[in-house]
Amino acid sequence: MRLLIVMAMHAEAEPVIERLDLEAVANPPWAAPVPMRLWQGSLGSLEIDLVVNGVDPDSGLDLIGTQPATASAMLGCKAFKPDLVLSAGTCGGYHARGGSIGKVYLAHDRVWFHDRRVAIPGFDQLARGGYPVADLAHIGSKLGLEPGIVSTGDSLDLSPEDNKRLEAVGAHAKEMEAAGVAWIAGLFGARFTALKAVTDMVDGQHPPEEEFFANLKHATAKLADALVRFVHELERMGDLPA
Repeated sequence: MRLLIVMAMHAEAEPVIERLDLEAVANPPWAAPVPMRLWQGSLGSLEIDLVVNGVDPDSGLDLIGTQPATASAMLGCKAFKPDLVLSAGTCGGYHARGGSIGKVYLAHDRVWFHDRRVAIPGFDQLARGGYPVADLAHIGSKLGLEPGIVSTGDSLDLSPEDNKRLEAVGAHAKEMEAAGVAWIAGLFGARFTALKAVTDMVDGQHPPEEEFFANLKHATAKLADALVRFVHELERMGDLPA
């Protein structure tokens, strides 16, 4: 079985790379100007490819959001033809739905976009996404990971219109990459899931940009722990359920 992990920030990926003993690939199988970086390794019969979005060549900042995540997923799926694609990273959570700093959600049901609004019949639904998530509830239950609805947008703040869409799907995790990755996984016939660790509370009292940096180290440690345990369980299973 082959697993493709897509992550946005190197700070999120670093503990995963270390704990899974993945090796950096100096010359990945895509064009040199592309900033996406690749680490690879294996665990028993499970082959692992981890693609990180890389950094913007002008600012030197991590490439976050749907645009680079979609490109990372596209490159990884084309090169490695994975059985399962996993979007891993951090997110905003909700006190109202039992969220807390450091909680890790395993994606459930479908992933959505909350900031794409196209008021044309047909295109309105297309813009919302709703891409299916692999039913891995048995793994989540065994590992103590709470199932959560994941919704994707390219802004850190919360507009009233975005909030309506997040509430409509009962989102547990507000983040910036998963739906783009899920779309590509579906095009390539791969299964999709996501693991998201809470860094800030959408319905909290503090600005998300303050909470994000204050809680990033704690959340990424929780994410790495959950992801490593998830990978070990995948390897133990040997294959995905039908």
